Amino acid sequence: MFFEGVVYCKKKIACRLADCVKTYCGKLKELPDSPQKIIKGVALGFAFDFLPIPVISIPLSYLAARLARCNPVAAVATVVFFKLAVPFFYTLNIFTGNVLLGDMPGLEVAVSGDSLLSVFLKKLVEHGYPFLIGSLLNAALAWVTVYLSLWYLLERRR
Repeated sequence: MFFEGVVYCKKKIACRLADCVKTYCGKLKELPDSPQKIIKGVALGFAFDFLPIPVISIPLSYLAARLARCNPVAAVATVVFFKLAVPFFYTLNIFTGNVLLGDMPGLEVAVSGDSLLSVFLKKLVEHGYPFLIGSLLNAALAWVTVYLSLWYLLERRR
C-alpha cells in the first residue's frame, strides 16, 4: 500500500513537471519576435544559470540579452525556469574545474561580515579557480548546445 502511494506521488510530480515544461514552451512560442532571437535568448538565459551570480542573474540576463540583440523575455524566463537546477549546475562547475585544473589552492581573499551572501562567498573562495573556470566553460558549452539543438529543432519543424 505504501509503495502504491509513492508511485502515485511520483506520477503526480512528473505530470506537474511536464505541465510546467509545456506551459513554458507554449509561452516561448507565443513571444512576438523572430525565432532566432528567441532561441538566442533561451540559450543566453540557460548559460547565465551556470555563472556564479546567484542574486543578480535575472537583471543581468535581461541587460545582456538587450546588448546581444536577442529576446530579453526569453532570457529572463529561462533563467527563472532553471533556478532550481542551479545547485546541480554549480556542482557540475566544480567537477569540471577540478577535472581541468586539478586541486589548485583557493583565492587569498578574506570574507568579513555577516551578510546574506557571506556563506556563498566563502564557498566560492574555498573552491577558487577550478569553480570559476568550470563555470565559464560550462556556460559556454551550455549556450552552444542549447542554441544548436533549438536551432536544429526549429529547422526540422519547418
